[in-house]
Amino acid sequence: MTDPSFWGWLAGGMGSLSKGIDLMSSIVGAQSDAELLSAVSAAASSCGFERVLIGTQWITPRGERCFQVLSGYPLEWQTAYAQRGYMGMDPTVAHCQVQTSSLIWTPNHFEQANAMELFEEARSFGLSCGMSVPIHEAAGVKTMVSLVRDKPLDADPGELEQLVRAGELIGNVAHFSYRRLITPQIQGILPKKLTQHELTALRWVANGKTSWESSRIMNISEATVIFHLNNAMKKLDVVNRPQAIAAAFRLGLLE
Repeated sequence: MTDPSFWGWLAGGMGSLSKGIDLMSSIVGAQSDAELLSAVSAAASSCGFERVLIGTQWITPRGERCFQVLSGYPLEWQTAYAQRGYMGMDPTVAHCQVQTSSLIWTPNHFEQANAMELFEEARSFGLSCGMSVPIHEAAGVKTMVSLVRDKPLDADPGELEQLVRAGELIGNVAHFSYRRLITPQIQGILPKKLTQHELTALRWVANGKTSWESSRIMNISEATVIFHLNNAMKKLDVVNRPQAIAAAFRLGLLE
């Protein structure tokens, strides 16, 4: 049953400000995956949700995708989901990859994705009704926060609106908290900061200029241009100029 005090806090009511702050503070202050999952689950439970999932994706300079998932779903379902390759057909995952608006799950989403088998099996675990909140950052960092329950979300229009508002708040706070916890892993694969000369040399190469042509434009020697490009490739962890240009574009360095 939904805790009305949480809705009051969410809408700006006076009676539950303390509880709302405590719920969000617990998420923000989490120091481990276990603490974060517990805090997010508690906040979600206050809104009538029963299970939560937080999944973050980032892209290495080489274009490789890395994933990390924090799941409160039943372990049996997590195993079945992985073994059956459901991620590749899951419409909630597909939505969060390309959209920034929240998705309220409906059977129609799964039917259109030819994923009714996934939907029916998820329903057997009480995971058929929920919402997914996508959060996109620069450099390919994306998070999907799903809040799930067995009861349909659209039984009452007023409740649905409040559920969405609460879910989006929890989702965004959970994202930045999880992002903080796994930042060392992400930073371990992100490049060191490129110098202005390295960026300038990359930009001219991206525009089709040779090292010699770039040297004339930059008013430096060709050897110095090559030196800057080699340094940029090392920092981006790539082996040639096309890879360096692609990595720099993915990271938003040449926009």
